[in-house]
Amino acid sequence: MAGASASLDSVESVSLLDMLQYLRQARELRSHDSEAVARYGSTILRKYARKLNQTELWLIHEQTAQAAMDSHNEPLALSISQNVLARFPKGARGSRLAGMLGESAGRTSEATQLYAKELELDPQNALILKRSVAMHKGQGNIPAALAALHTYLASNQLDWGAWEEAAELYIQAQLYQQAVFCLEEVLLHQPIALGTHLLLADTLCTLGGTPNLLTARTHYSAVVELSGGRSARALYGLTYVAAQLGADRKAGKGGEEAELGQVAARALTQLYQREAPEAEQAMLAGMLKAQGLAVEAVEGNRNASKR
Repeated sequence: MAGASASLDSVESVSLLDMLQYLRQARELRSHDSEAVARYGSTILRKYARKLNQTELWLIHEQTAQAAMDSHNEPLALSISQNVLARFPKGARGSRLAGMLGESAGRTSEATQLYAKELELDPQNALILKRSVAMHKGQGNIPAALAALHTYLASNQLDWGAWEEAAELYIQAQLYQQAVFCLEEVLLHQPIALGTHLLLADTLCTLGGTPNLLTARTHYSAVVELSGGRSARALYGLTYVAAQLGADRKAGKGGEEAELGQVAARALTQLYQREAPEAEQAMLAGMLKAQGLAVEAVEGNRNASKR
């Protein structure tokens, strides 16, 4: 995508194949480069519409209209949306775009009515449910967004992106146990997603308690392994878990000594010595010392780096 985006200023010179590939990747990766999507999409529709099959033609119409709205290009959004509405005067595709136009113009009540009408006809309509989620999120109505997502996921359980979105909303609502469940669902479909492992581990740490901390340690360790030991956040997480488990042990709450924390502390120190300024190295050493982790190793590594 980078190559095509770099040519945005000279979009007329980009080949149809490259523009189509860009838009396909933008859909797959959920790209937020709305200006580029709008410009490539409008160019394709203006110059090459007859070369597209019907499925891709209208998919690009909708993608371009939404990108135009997101980039505040109202004339383009209105023009393309009118084409879609003329082609699909009834049904979810037209209602969805009409509703989005209403949202972008601040007429949310109009959009709500359109979506509600479609959901009366088909309560499981995926397009409308996902749009309802986005609208409620934009309004800051987290409970309504979660309700719409719950309905959507009831019949779209393989949509890992929806589980991820639900997890984020639950975290915003401070419903951490529900967020953990959603993140575990994401990992069933994306088992090596580093960001998801990290977010799940962080959420488990927020919940606290020895079982949750031990599970968090597993996910932090997975990130360390998958990243080749270069994830400072995962290494920090391991030292935090080790300190908390150590505190539980001293307080007689059970739990085991987190020896992995010692290894993480040394790895984190070495990472900082390679990549961080001395002031940050000193801050790290102080933090690890306060946690009672690998203090001697920190001092030894620091002296070695000076030599």
